[in-house]
Amino acid sequence: MIARTFFDRVRAFARRAFFWIFKKQKNDESAPEIGEDHKLIISVTAPKRVPALRQLRYTTRFLSASEKRWVAGAAVVLIVSLGLTVGYAVRQHTYQVPAAGGTLTEALVGEPKYINPLDAPANDVDQDLASLIFSGLFRMNGMEPMPDLADSYTWSEDGKTLTVALKKNARFHNGDAVLADDVQFTIESIQDPERTSPLAARFRNVKVVATDDYTVQFILTQPDITFLTALTVGILPVTKWQDIPAANARLADLNLKPIGSGPFRFKSFKRDSRGLIRSFTLERFADYYGAKPLIETLVFKFFPDRKQAEDALKADLVDSLSFVSFKNQTDGNSRWNNVQLELPQETIAFFNLKDKKLSDKKVRQALAGVVDRQEIVTAWTERAVIISEPLPFAVATSSLLTLDEGRELLKSAGWILPEGSSIRVLKTATTTELALNIIVPDQPELTAVAEALKRRWSLLGAKISIEPLAPESLVERATRERDAQIILTNILLDARQDLFPFWWSGQATDRGLNISGLADRDVDNALEATRQAANAQALEKARRELATLIKRSTPAVFLARPAAPYYVSKKIQGVSPRLVISQPSDRFRDLTNWYIKTSWRWK
Repeated sequence: MIARTFFDRVRAFARRAFFWIFKKQKNDESAPEIGEDHKLIISVTAPKRVPALRQLRYTTRFLSASEKRWVAGAAVVLIVSLGLTVGYAVRQHTYQVPAAGGTLTEALVGEPKYINPLDAPANDVDQDLASLIFSGLFRMNGMEPMPDLADSYTWSEDGKTLTVALKKNARFHNGDAVLADDVQFTIESIQDPERTSPLAARFRNVKVVATDDYTVQFILTQPDITFLTALTVGILPVTKWQDIPAANARLADLNLKPIGSGPFRFKSFKRDSRGLIRSFTLERFADYYGAKPLIETLVFKFFPDRKQAEDALKADLVDSLSFVSFKNQTDGNSRWNNVQLELPQETIAFFNLKDKKLSDKKVRQALAGVVDRQEIVTAWTERAVIISEPLPFAVATSSLLTLDEGRELLKSAGWILPEGSSIRVLKTATTTELALNIIVPDQPELTAVAEALKRRWSLLGAKISIEPLAPESLVERATRERDAQIILTNILLDARQDLFPFWWSGQATDRGLNISGLADRDVDNALEATRQAANAQALEKARRELATLIKRSTPAVFLARPAAPYYVSKKIQGVSPRLVISQPSDRFRDLTNWYIKTSWRWK
């Protein structure tokens, strides 16, 4: 036996202590040969812990019925859980945004005639369509003009020359660039006597010059701070209109197939068997220079009267209708967005200053002083704001008289209340009663306002009667016959809030709009001062002085500024609940914020 060395003993000890490391390794010579049959036996007797996918199809053969139900339930729970997890992850990392697309159908009362900015002011339907198809140098933002086609503008030091630089990316719907020549042609066409445009008076004595392709100058005979509002008129493409004689302009096909530079362009219209246009379709203009609308198509349907338009709205045949008059609005909150259109309009009770009973200023002061304007707002179903000034957006001041103060004022004017009577009589002619007649348009809201006045004035001892008339008949009585005592109506001012037509003494004659017949030289001078104001501060000062002078004579009672309801289907999103606008067609000013379609974006 060979003696082991020290190293042999150490190696033997290590093998015993760390036997798992030094376990016997097999080599190819000592390893058994494994054949195909051997592999098959091993695969059956020692299967894999995780079955192959092809093996899962045999699962139902060895699971019991209850096991199958448990497996199916677990699978459903797994799928639902995964779906909720994915949905939550998507919701947390995405958000909805407005997308282009969809169609809005609006009801309009009337029919288009001349969809042309030079003639459109004479017809509400034309004005509505023209406001979308055409664009002007400026557009109204509330009651203030702001640049539209104009890129910039400057006034000369004397306030008589306005220089406007045009946007260079503006295009007409036929692809032509909007140039200074188009602007000059449009204004000169308005001024052409053969064109007989209703806008001609606004551009009288105005000279327009195209100094280069994108610059135009307006030269005025005197400063006019409100002139920018006149430049909201839509611009015509000179290349399409220059060969059409002014006298024949209203016969041109372009009046019904207009080409402008606005956010929507003409697509088509449909006539009925009588030749009347029943619908008019506009589509979004992809090359519009401004904020592009999201709604793809606008369809306007025309109705002969407001009742039929309201019936179409109630039946969901249209999506929107403005100036809704029906009071049964119980489902309005659930079906429509109720937009309040605040225009420069006023509800006013005009006194006929030439009437014998109203010629005494004390009588007018008593009647005007005791009016409870909150009752007027209630008559407007809370869709009105109290006013006390000739200008609709002026801050109202309180000047309410008590009933006792009003009675004393009438008594001092000679109107006494006989014992046992509720009607005052004139002291010098006791057979003359304080009987007053209110004529009012035959409209529910205004009739309700008249009833509120009647209740209040009856408490003074006045005998009040109310006579509803068709609007045309009321205008005839107010401006031609001029025999009415009190005329209750709404008046709508233009974008300038110009009071000239209603209070200038020259309008107190036949067909004039000075309904009360006020003839006051100081008022005339103050009206002229508002037109000659060279800046905003001077204009505001002139307006305040004018309002003070008009109220001094108490020719009317300024009652409320009603809001016009505009109903829009709730499928339309992005609709503002309130809009201050200068004219009815400006309700589309907010259209670029409206949308029907939406899409998702990752955060």
